[in-house]
Amino acid sequence: RAVVRRKPLDGEHEKREEEDRKPAAKSSASAARKRSLDDDNAKEPDPAVSNKKARMDNNNDDDEDDNDKDDIDLALDMLSTSFSIFDWHSTDDDDNTKTEPDQEGKQYSLSQIPRVLSTIGDIHSYCGKYGDAVDAYCRALPYRENAAEERQQAKGKGESLSVDDLKGQRLLVETYALVAEALLACKEGEDVVCANDEENEEDGNIVEKSGKNTEGKVLVAAKDRIDFAESHYDTAREKLQDIVYQMGKMAAAKVVLGDEKKDIGYLVMMLVGIGNTLEPLKTKRS
Repeated sequence: RAVVRRKPLDGEHEKREEEDRKPAAKSSASAARKRSLDDDNAKEPDPAVSNKKARMDNNNDDDEDDNDKDDIDLALDMLSTSFSIFDWHSTDDDDNTKTEPDQEGKQYSLSQIPRVLSTIGDIHSYCGKYGDAVDAYCRALPYRENAAEERQQAKGKGESLSVDDLKGQRLLVETYALVAEALLACKEGEDVVCANDEENEEDGNIVEKSGKNTEGKVLVAAKDRIDFAESHYDTAREKLQDIVYQMGKMAAAKVVLGDEKKDIGYLVMMLVGIGNTLEPLKTKRS
């Protein structure tokens, strides 16, 4: 039997395809609108969650501050204990409490005391307690100067090309520079005050914890602060010239300086910074 197929009229095929596409287009548009609403809802923060997160962040900041303060206090306590131990080993036995003299231990203790005092000064400077920093650095100066004099006497009139001797000179100059830097960091128009009083010194406690701020004693009057800073800066710059001369002699002798060359470079930049800070203050004073 023959099958008769009706030929679609003109335009009927295109109309049928357009009707077939309409449901898919409608479903795609609906899905797009739903995704847009979901994205808008996701972008809007929940006030309760935001407030809770802010409170947690503030609590974390407070906890970190408390932890930093505790760490600083612990470090100062340990350094104070170290100073007491080194000081005991570096002094002569007047009370017969030491079994036998130990010259090697004494010399080692004397070399470590200025290192401990300088570290205490660095911590006080980090905490913004520049008066205590000046006090610690000034306590370290006599030990550095005595060590330099002993090295000079040991080598006599001859020139030493030892890296250890060069390091000792650099540490002395560095201590002078640290005193000047801490003095310049103190508040203008105020006395340079150290929180350590005589009672604490007699008890052997050479540091104050970061949470305490006693009146203490005046180290330098406000009117003399710039003069003292300039004096220490000039001494450091003068002694730095001796270091540079010594480096030249060692370089000619092909002595390997190692990291000491970098440390001296840092010291030079430190003195340049102090000079730049001091110059306008000198101009203002004059």
